[in-house]
Amino acid sequence: MAIKRINLSFSLEREDDVKVYNILSAQKYKTDYVIKAVINYLEKGDKMILDKEKIKEIVKEAILECSIDSIEINKAENNEQKLPKEIFDMFNRL
Repeated sequence: MAIKRINLSFSLEREDDVKVYNILSAQKYKTDYVIKAVINYLEKGDKMILDKEKIKEIVKEAILECSIDSIEINKAENNEQKLPKEIFDMFNRL
């Protein structure tokens, strides 16, 4: 059975490096942890891509959850006051 090694270096001057170093230092089985983390990240990365129709569906669902119908939205002079701040935050995170 062949074993390959990779050495990692963390700069304690960079915030992200310190976070990852602390996380890995706390793990008993570091190799297994890194393997699962990388595979999980790569698998979820493909699922995070949303197409236009999926985004529309999500927004419609969010508006319905806030009990705002489309007539109210179209009649409103200032839609931002009618729509919850969370909806705008969601778009900023995309």
